[in-house]
Amino acid sequence: MSQTYTLEVLAQLTGLSTQLLVSYQEHGIIQPQYDDDTVRRLRRIEHLRESCEMNFEGMCLVARLLDEVEHLREELRQRR
Repeated sequence: MSQTYTLEVLAQLTGLSTQLLVSYQEHGIIQPQYDDDTVRRLRRIEHLRESCEMNFEGMCLVARLLDEVEHLREELRQRR
């Protein structure tokens, strides 16, 4: 079972402000249950935001694509 975090702990783990995290949640980039997957997702998205200067729409698209990639990886694991 994955560890769950409060908004404040998630902010500390990722170095992001709680205000930015709430914005990400409002835009559907992250889900309200904060866990280790959320931390990994935020680190990937923040890297892309900083290196590619993406706006929220771009980050939403990337978030959906990351979900699809993870779903496909899980399908491949189950086939093996």
